[in-house]
Formats: sequence, C-alpha cells, structure tokens
Amino acid sequence: MTTIRGYIMNGVVVLDESVNLPDGTPILIEVERVDASFWRDKSAVELAREQNVHPCVDPADLAGDWPADESVDDFLAMIKRSRV
Repeated sequence: MTTIRGYIMNGVVVLDESVNLPDGTPILIEVERVDASFWRDKSAVELAREQNVHPCVDPADLAGDWPADESVDDFLAMIKRSRV
C-alpha cells in the first residue's frame, strides 16, 4: 500500500504531489485525526504566536517590491481600466 498525502479544498481531494495513476484506479481515503485544539477559535495574537509572525514595524515593509517610480494612483487607474 502506498501513502499519498493531500487535503480537501471545496469538497475535492487535492494531492500534495502529482500521482500518475490510470483512470479507474481504486483508492481508499483515510482521514487523519486532527488535534481538537486545531478547530477551536483562536485570537489573532495566538495565531501569530503559533506561526512566529511578528508585527510590522515599518509600513514600508508592506510595499514589498513595489517600484518606487510607480504611483498608487496610476496603479488604481490601471485596475479600474482593466475591469471594464
């Protein structure tokens, strides 16, 4: 038996890796038990702590690699034009 890992997205099984199986190959899906604490509501602070995420100190960090010579107004205008 081969173990193939994946997850459910919108009710469909999505595999972590590409698998070359012919159409009609029978499969068995076994659901892994997830710790119940995973499903409890968590605050943003708890989630950030678990994921080792730190607050943004410099707002410039939010721009990522945004070109310095490109204005936000030009960007918004381009978005509006593309939606027509």
